[in-house]
Amino acid sequence: MDKQKILIVDDSEMNRALLVDILEERYDVVEAENGVEAISLLSKQRADFSLLLLDIMMPEMDGFEVLAYINKYHWNDTFAVIMISADDTPANIKRAYDLGAFDYIS
Repeated sequence: MDKQKILIVDDSEMNRALLVDILEERYDVVEAENGVEAISLLSKQRADFSLLLLDIMMPEMDGFEVLAYINKYHWNDTFAVIMISADDTPANIKRAYDLGAFDYIS
């Protein structure tokens, strides 16, 4: 059986490496270091992904902008988006859910 594919989007190489270490045994993991790279990957391969782990604070295009783009084009109809952030303020959590996030991990 093929492994499900997860896209990890985080500008921190250390954070991506940690998540890859945790997930790579059970999942096929793809990495993007910013939102622009994530949108590019998803525009070509979104049907391949089951899950997107998305950081909020990133250069070029932050996680909220990525999530808004995904929601606007209904890409999240085919995969779940989980936001990952150290910022667990109620306003950020609400915004993530309002934009279509499946869950929020701080």
